[in-house]
Amino acid sequence: MPELRSRTVTHGRNMAGARALMRASGVPGADIGRKPIIAVANSFTEFVPGHTHLQPVGRIVSEAITQAGGIPREFNTIAVDDGIAMGHGGMLYSLPSRDLIADSVEYMVEAHCADALVCISNCDKITPGMLMAALRLNIPTVFVSGGPMESGRATLVDGTVRTLDLVDAISDAVNDKISDEDILRIEENACPTCGSCSGMFTANSMNCLTEAIGLSLPGNGSVLATHTARRQLYVDAARTVMDITRRYYEQDDDTVLPRNVATFRAFENAMALDIAMGGSTNTILHLLAAAQEAGVPFGLDEIDAVSRRVPCLAKVAPNIAKDRTYYMEDVHRAGGIPALLGELHRAGLLNEDVHAVHSPSLA
Repeated sequence: MPELRSRTVTHGRNMAGARALMRASGVPGADIGRKPIIAVANSFTEFVPGHTHLQPVGRIVSEAITQAGGIPREFNTIAVDDGIAMGHGGMLYSLPSRDLIADSVEYMVEAHCADALVCISNCDKITPGMLMAALRLNIPTVFVSGGPMESGRATLVDGTVRTLDLVDAISDAVNDKISDEDILRIEENACPTCGSCSGMFTANSMNCLTEAIGLSLPGNGSVLATHTARRQLYVDAARTVMDITRRYYEQDDDTVLPRNVATFRAFENAMALDIAMGGSTNTILHLLAAAQEAGVPFGLDEIDAVSRRVPCLAKVAPNIAKDRTYYMEDVHRAGGIPALLGELHRAGLLNEDVHAVHSPSLA
């Protein structure tokens, strides 16, 4: 039976100083050494609309962990907004930030001997960075994202009503045929709420893929940031991490560990979903990095093989389906990622011999 990792800092006469510091940080003395320490990796920042609402999310998750019998220890990592960083030298910092995020999560968890991990992510490089860290650490882990933004809607000068997302604001701004007044209306309405940009861009693609890999709960990728159901998702993620923590440390069930969830077959499922939902091409870069951290031999040849047998089933923005554009709220109304996985399952394109942190099967 594996011992709690936190015993390193909670047990023994020589750890009196560490325990004193835990008491000073708010941990009740009676809990030290008796309850598992759950690291809560948050990524709140006021720079990124996909992360501006995550400060209270950390509290919701932490409170639910406490109620379920754990000791939550929240910390923060960085988050770069690719949209704001785009078009100037700031973009040079975006991809490297992924690896900094992975390292920062690893450092905090290892330095403080946390027993398990909840990753509160959302945007482009944050989910991949945390995924790399989780697979590197290989302790009980659950992902929960901040959720997608609502799509925008603008009434132009001529009375035309347009649905919008971030790409519209970017592309229309360089179109000389669109007036300055219309550009302003588009700018004011393209990103109407908090959350990750409303199309199937990198952020939402990666949050959906964590469902297929098995490290997040159903709805992680599609429940809107502003939807009341997302609060319950935060609570459920906290309860799930406590469940798998007990299964590992009290029942010696190592099937809950990230590397035993994110197997080769799980990566195949993630890639199948990626193609079926028309995900961002950036996911290739991140899935390859995650697979390397997991020790899974999943490379370009495997991606090519999956792409040759799986069709694209959903055209979500920035793709256009016939005469209209669909957004993440439409994906959720249609059943979300479970619906797409169900289509793949019925077509014999989903590996069934996999499991998730919340279920013995994805099927």
